[in-house]
Amino acid sequence: MKKSLSKPFQNDALLFISQNLGLFNERDKEKSCHRLFIQLIDAKKESKPLNSQELSLRSHLSRATVIHHMIKLVNLGIAKETNHKFELSEKNINLTLAKVKKQIDHIYKEMDNFAKLLDKDLF
Repeated sequence: MKKSLSKPFQNDALLFISQNLGLFNERDKEKSCHRLFIQLIDAKKESKPLNSQELSLRSHLSRATVIHHMIKLVNLGIAKETNHKFELSEKNINLTLAKVKKQIDHIYKEMDNFAKLLDKDLF
């Protein structure tokens, strides 16, 4: 049987994911990047990538703020840009997180290799 979350639990789950991806912190009272993440999810459900102006209108953020955060989301592998339109990088949240995890695992492996070399030199 397929389990589903009620709307309040969906919101809590999305906040949990966003916070742990570093999309907002305690200083970011408006949760701007999180709000854009939600817009990307909604746009993916509609199969409609959005440009920065559309994201600005939907999220009630300035276009400059949207562009700033979209660059971050693209660099994190959460979003992708095609023809000046943005969308979730994968077809759903789970696959997007799997992509991010793969990137993190790769970075961790590189850090581990550097740590071993540094330990050899320093200790």
